[in-house]
Amino acid sequence: MPAGEITTAIYTEQVRAVFRQMPIALNVNLVNAALTAIVLSRIAAGPLPAFWFLAVVLVTGGRWVLWRQYYHRRPPQSERLWSLLAALGSLLAGSCWGIGGAALLPTVPASGQIFLTFVIGGMCAGAVVLSASHLPTLLAFLLSASLPVAGRFLSEDGAVDSALGAMISVFAVALSLAGAHLNRMFTDAMRLRFELNEANLRLRAEVAERRATEAALHQAQKLEVVGQLTGGIAHDFNNLLTVVIGNLVLARDRTGESSAITPLLRNALQAAERGVALIQRLLAFARKQRLDPRSVDLGSLVAGIEELLHQTVGSAVRVEIAAAPGLAPAFVDANQVELAILNLAINARDAMPAGGTLRIGLHNRRADGTSPSELSPGDYVLVSIGDTGTGMDEATLAQAFDPFFTTKEIGSGSGLGLPMVLGFAVQSGGAVQIRSSPGEGTTVELWLPKAAEPLPQVVGPPQVVPGVPHSKSSVSS
Repeated sequence: MPAGEITTAIYTEQVRAVFRQMPIALNVNLVNAALTAIVLSRIAAGPLPAFWFLAVVLVTGGRWVLWRQYYHRRPPQSERLWSLLAALGSLLAGSCWGIGGAALLPTVPASGQIFLTFVIGGMCAGAVVLSASHLPTLLAFLLSASLPVAGRFLSEDGAVDSALGAMISVFAVALSLAGAHLNRMFTDAMRLRFELNEANLRLRAEVAERRATEAALHQAQKLEVVGQLTGGIAHDFNNLLTVVIGNLVLARDRTGESSAITPLLRNALQAAERGVALIQRLLAFARKQRLDPRSVDLGSLVAGIEELLHQTVGSAVRVEIAAAPGLAPAFVDANQVELAILNLAINARDAMPAGGTLRIGLHNRRADGTSPSELSPGDYVLVSIGDTGTGMDEATLAQAFDPFFTTKEIGSGSGLGLPMVLGFAVQSGGAVQIRSSPGEGTTVELWLPKAAEPLPQVVGPPQVVPGVPHSKSSVSS
């Protein structure tokens, strides 16, 4: 919190404190005035004590209305106005005691004068306790209640009266200094409280940030270890499958189409080819696939596979595509982008069994505080794929990028769809961000690096990417 905001918060708390104490001050003021009026009416000459008490009642009633207005119809951003009104009300209350006391002194005997002087002194001391949080309110009451009485005594010719007036003046100054000291202590306490609260909030934010960083580091280390292991195994299996596929092709060609074992060889060949597609996904997750990055117009690319997207998600899902004007080209492998979008579209389709909307958005973005933390500063092209499906809870979302993790039925997914997308994005110099809530759908944001040179590529007709068939059994995560 900036120093100016802390000062404003302290000022607001000072005004609130004086209004919190105001009911006590009003009751004390009214009770003491009633007792004083009863005592003085018996020894004073004339009805002046009654008129004085009536004035105290009117001022106290006005201050009570002010207190009610503050707590029930207080408009925002008006603390200075309420501060001024509180000080004005305190000034009127103090004047009732000061000016009224100075007017009552000549009407009562010496004992009454001493009694009235002590009552006013007690009221001033009480004001220090009740109004020290707001110095203008304190001084308004203290000075207006004491100085007129002191002036009345000083104007008399007697030495005792002059001494009493001087003592009242010294008493008023001492109470003013004490009130200023208490006000400073209150202000320092409020400042310390706000600063400690701000420090506590910063500490909590730092702890949360550290925990998030540690969790991200742990996840990255886990994925790195699994990726290294997966990459090595995938390469070995790819070499083995290459030999298997080669021999199956040779056997199929030599047996001819009329042979009884030809269908068996064909099935074995299709299974081996699906194994190759799975190996490619493993290599994508391990970030060891071969990429051919070029300057790609993603708007044209997505438009080129729009029909394929409609076929993939089915008629129950509406596809909406929106590209921002002036969309920059991305420096990526076009085929892998298509594969990533198709995988995410399949996941979205399966999250909307009763139908829904698949939204694909394309925007220019710059890495900032809302972007994935692993991104380097620079410009990116954002591919956003969102659905209106079932969404994911926090526990599922935390494991969304774990390899082989899937919430689908056995045989309906390999759990490599999102890890493959993540591996491709990171290998391309980008990142993936996912947001989801149960019942509110899921949005996956694919951050891809912007091409240094605007070299639009001609995107050919959409082709079916190997290993991504369109049946629900092909869902990968």
